[in-house]
Amino acid sequence: MKPRGFVRLLAAWLIGAAMASQLTAQSRLIGVRSVALGVAYESWSFSDGVRQPTQSGENDVVIDRASQVSFPLWVSIPVGEAWTIDLSTAYSTGKVTLDGTDPELGLSRYSLSGLTDARLRATGRLSPAITLTLGLNAPTGSTSLTSEEYGAFRVLAAPALSFQVARLGNGFSGTAGIVVSKRLGGMWAGALGASYELHGSYDPGTLLAVLSNPDYSPSDALRFSLGVDGPVGQHAMTLGLSADFYPNQDRIRDPSFGDGRFVTTQLGPVLTADWQLRIAAPRFRELTFYIVDRYRTDYGTGASGSPTVAVDNSSGNYLDAGIRSVIASGPATGILAAVNFRHQTGLDSDQTIATARMVSAAVTLGVARDIGGGFSVQPFVRGQIGRIRSDDVSTSATGFAGGVTIGRRF
Repeated sequence: MKPRGFVRLLAAWLIGAAMASQLTAQSRLIGVRSVALGVAYESWSFSDGVRQPTQSGENDVVIDRASQVSFPLWVSIPVGEAWTIDLSTAYSTGKVTLDGTDPELGLSRYSLSGLTDARLRATGRLSPAITLTLGLNAPTGSTSLTSEEYGAFRVLAAPALSFQVARLGNGFSGTAGIVVSKRLGGMWAGALGASYELHGSYDPGTLLAVLSNPDYSPSDALRFSLGVDGPVGQHAMTLGLSADFYPNQDRIRDPSFGDGRFVTTQLGPVLTADWQLRIAAPRFRELTFYIVDRYRTDYGTGASGSPTVAVDNSSGNYLDAGIRSVIASGPATGILAAVNFRHQTGLDSDQTIATARMVSAAVTLGVARDIGGGFSVQPFVRGQIGRIRSDDVSTSATGFAGGVTIGRRF
């Protein structure tokens, strides 16, 4: 890591740690407000398999099935009247089953297990109109993977599959953000936000197997967001727009390059629109229609001393739309029901499952039950069907998920 980058990251970490320490000490007078522990099983199977290159790119494997079991943990601690501390982490174990054998590794199955990074966030109101957020990503998750783990990672992290835990580690990072809200007249309100995320360097291991001792420095991230919220008759609507920018380049350094040279990737902006309509309906505690559309612009690649060149067909669009509902069934029970549709164009610049096209639909059913003593339980099941296209070959996909979350409020 560059000295300057280390100083910035250390400063962000110290600010976050100091605030977390101070707020946690104060929170002992109040206690933990809520904690939740969940377990979820998710799987996808492909009727004709999904073909993709091996790690070296010289051979192919056919992916028959992918599954993951995850154990997410959330803790929320209110501090006084203005601040809240949130902590989230998870443990996951995933496996990918091949139709045949990987000719380079001699394996018919890949696996990847471990803790994820721990995310600590402090959110507080500086005034009725200004909210500040400070965050720290502690690198408790592994970033240096073996060849087998990398084989699993390439599948489990694919956006088309939307596994709950996409990856274990992202390295150190620190985030600072601010949101300013204002009444717009009548019952409508608007908010303008900005945040900056600092990323540190780490060793990606066999993620870059051709390199002897790589040092990966991901770009920082800058986000601007704008949102409005207000009534539409008896109902309520929210519209949000955001743009993510990457002010510097992802850099990969390796001693084998010589002369301090490096390979670069310049990510393009990511634009997101989020719309929600919350319907006031009898017997429904919640009935929400939503659409989220995200457009990823082209990225470019290059090397030290050379200009970045845009990669053809490296843009993609990700659409997620659906209905969420909670139907009242007595004072302590709610029936959860959701229908979801996704369409992802993928990226034509690559021919792996990580950049595959996907069209899918899902139905989720569950129960939210207050069982007394501050405890609640939320079991759910989900069925999914879709069609995935990679390397110009299309195949049907079937997904299943199920799990339960147990929570307690103190």
